[in-house]
Amino acid sequence: MFDIALRMAVFRVIALLIVLGMLAATVALSSQRLEQRPSAAGTAAEPVYVPRAELLRPLSLGYHNVLADILWFRTISYFGQHYQADRTYPWLAHMCDIVTDLDPKADHVYRFAGVVLPWEANQVDAGIRLLEKGARAFPDSWLIHYWLGFNYYYFKDDYRAAAEYMARAAQLPGAHANAARFAALLYAKQYSPETTLQLLREVESEVDNEEMRAVIRQQIKEAQMSLDQERLRAPIEEFRARAGRLPASLDELARAHLIAYVPPDPFGGQYAIDQASGELTSSTGQRPSRLHESSMRNRVLEGESPRDL
Repeated sequence: MFDIALRMAVFRVIALLIVLGMLAATVALSSQRLEQRPSAAGTAAEPVYVPRAELLRPLSLGYHNVLADILWFRTISYFGQHYQADRTYPWLAHMCDIVTDLDPKADHVYRFAGVVLPWEANQVDAGIRLLEKGARAFPDSWLIHYWLGFNYYYFKDDYRAAAEYMARAAQLPGAHANAARFAALLYAKQYSPETTLQLLREVESEVDNEEMRAVIRQQIKEAQMSLDQERLRAPIEEFRARAGRLPASLDELARAHLIAYVPPDPFGGQYAIDQASGELTSSTGQRPSRLHESSMRNRVLEGESPRDL
């Protein structure tokens, strides 16, 4: 009896290895074909990158999580390759969906999708959809609800949904104390560069992937420049009222004791004052975005793709 059981176990392992090998080959072949024809990706005539989860489950012989891990490794590789190259990701959301269909408890995939799809891949709705899928799988995850609140605030201008998700996050075990404060700000409609900057820094502290951090840090720089612009607007106007002209530099503002110090340019350049508009500029060519917004957010709200600009 023991011998029969052992043989069956060995047979299942061998069968699994064969199936997984075939699936890996299928994924690799599909990847090559799609990457040779990126302009057609996502059309009806294009082959599916990998089969849907309902087709993969019978082939996995019950090892759904093992197959999910293999596909997740391929997903991360796909993202990394395109992040270093063309920074377009037509199949990323689909791949994250398949991994979480096979393994609904893969919380790291929901967190990855919630950051990368909206901010890097310009797929806001897909990112929110995967976070909402994650919230159903992890109803007690304060972080998933926190990111949902942030994305509704940052990309969708849906402050009601943002406040509700943030308030839900604040009530869950282990929630960061700032979740309740941000929920209160959202309910009170107190939106500012400070709010966005603090939210972004909280999100950055929770991610566990360096490429995800790089995406967030870019948004932090934009939010910091926007905040500097807001803080410097009044001193610049006060100097103009006193002197009848714009200050030649931020150093002149400091010498006039209108600011305590010259803030550093988050993009590594030097701040200057546009002598035509009075707006803050950077020697890097970067311009501050409006109020608590970012250039990515503005493009998304206008229905444009940052990859086309």
